[in-house]
Amino acid sequence: MSTSDWPSAAPTLEHHYRRLLNAYPSHYRRRHGAEIVTTLLEMAEPGQQRPRLADSWHLIASGLRQRLRLPRRPLAMLGAALALLAGAAFGAAAGSWAAFQTYTPLPSHDQATAVHRLTAGVPGAAPYVRTLRGFYDTGPMVMADSNLSGWQAAPARARLAADGWQNLPVAPPDRGYELLMRRDGLRIHAVTDVTRSTVWSTVSAVDNGWMRPLVVAGLLAGALTGWLIATTVAQRRSRPAAVTTVFAVAALTLPVVSIADNLTNIFHRAHQGATVHHVLITSSYWPSGPLWLNPALTVAGLALTVVTVLVSRLSRPSGPSMREVAL
Repeated sequence: MSTSDWPSAAPTLEHHYRRLLNAYPSHYRRRHGAEIVTTLLEMAEPGQQRPRLADSWHLIASGLRQRLRLPRRPLAMLGAALALLAGAAFGAAAGSWAAFQTYTPLPSHDQATAVHRLTAGVPGAAPYVRTLRGFYDTGPMVMADSNLSGWQAAPARARLAADGWQNLPVAPPDRGYELLMRRDGLRIHAVTDVTRSTVWSTVSAVDNGWMRPLVVAGLLAGALTGWLIATTVAQRRSRPAAVTTVFAVAALTLPVVSIADNLTNIFHRAHQGATVHHVLITSSYWPSGPLWLNPALTVAGLALTVVTVLVSRLSRPSGPSMREVAL
């Protein structure tokens, strides 16, 4: 069919159809875009200026279906499954980070010192205070300890209650050497050692109701993003992109495993300050590895993912390009 035989239609109608075609992957538009536009223009009513609502929804839905469509090749399907899992993990971490921004800020060094002194019952104590970025099952916290003999929880609980802290139950057996209290989105945990010669206190931010919803939303959005990246790369069949994909998957394996294993903590320990994203900031999750392990692998893996997408986009598949529609 020559361009001179193509139907005549309003330029605005063709413009709207071309904009709707952006729902399709670029390589699909190059191969089938002219045919789709021509068919739609042939079906248009005389004087029609805008696409019918049904046609618009059909183009958008069909375009998204093409973007999500995965080639039926074993390696492509394996890569898509791994990308989906990785995307879900990092989406959950992003949701955890977003939720943590709504938490009550951790106390400063001076504030933590004052709380510890009140807990210990020694106004002039000079505790050792440090901020911890998080362990494998908890989020960031401020920890303080002092050498103190004979500390008991009941008097400390009374002092903190007078300061506005609310008591929380302690897991049995409660021998009077441990307390849990909460105030203004913060949680304090104090305990003494078996010799009762040292008392520790930790202050952490606790869930305010946003952690679980944002983590689940991030998980779903991340899974969709990972699948879209995988289908984009797989549909273009680029060998250089396949190579960078292997390195990206290798780099992201340990961070994804640590996120996935830590994900259950927000459903069981969110009230203790547990988060998901902190395993990407500190690598205490991997006690046998260096501290920079998870952060370095995360940066390297995400950078390789970006390179993979760019390389695949530069690898244009063979096929006819989309022709201009002559009106």
